[in-house]
Amino acid sequence: MTSDLQNLIELQGIDTHIAALRAEIASLPRHVAEIEAKLAGSKARLEAAVAAGKADEAARRKHESEIREQQQKISKYRDQSLIVKTNDEYRALMHEIQFAEQKIAASEDQILEFMVAADVRKEVLRKAEAELKADSAENDREKEEARRRTAADEKEMAELSAKRNQVRGALSEDVLRHYDRVLKLRGTALAAVYENQMCSACSVVLRPQVYQEVMTNQGFLTCDTCKRILYYVPPPPRPEDDKAAKAPVGPGAASPGDGAVQP
Repeated sequence: MTSDLQNLIELQGIDTHIAALRAEIASLPRHVAEIEAKLAGSKARLEAAVAAGKADEAARRKHESEIREQQQKISKYRDQSLIVKTNDEYRALMHEIQFAEQKIAASEDQILEFMVAADVRKEVLRKAEAELKADSAENDREKEEARRRTAADEKEMAELSAKRNQVRGALSEDVLRHYDRVLKLRGTALAAVYENQMCSACSVVLRPQVYQEVMTNQGFLTCDTCKRILYYVPPPPRPEDDKAAKAPVGPGAASPGDGAVQP
């Protein structure tokens, strides 16, 4: 393989790695924003639980005040009933007392409901507080990890950029011009060719002559369809080839197919 091809393969690997690092660096703020949005949701749920508890408590106090007010009315009506002079006045006072007692009963029912709901709200509040605590800890961890990851990625990018400049310096301007143009257009500038005789990037079958030339890895050849620079990747050795390579060689070594038995 020519040095140009080797350098181009290395350059593409560096560019691919740099692109991945840039994508990760760009994604980290979005990830942190998602964590912060989750934390904001936890805070909102806790605040809602607290507000609901306060609203229930205020409503309960209102009903307790209503009970006291009605009790005072009942006491006043009873006192008045002792001094009324007609049955109609007495019946009217008894009606007022009955109406006040109904209001007291209704308020007591409401207070009982608030007491039952209070137990549920306490559990909701406890879970909301635990969730907020966990999300706050996660938010702190994720922010610290994002800072650490960003710093590590930027350091690695600086090292790769220096290596990239070194590799690009070993290539001609014409080769780099083609590489950069195809990289910008396709996302990758090189494509491997295997035994199937296809460009691995666009899956177009190469012409036999082109394939034979690509197999030598000695020229600057491009795919007719996608214009990527082609290089050949030979197949891995087969098991039978490994066995043949490891077979003993020399006097007395048994030849393949030799059925003679050594004394």
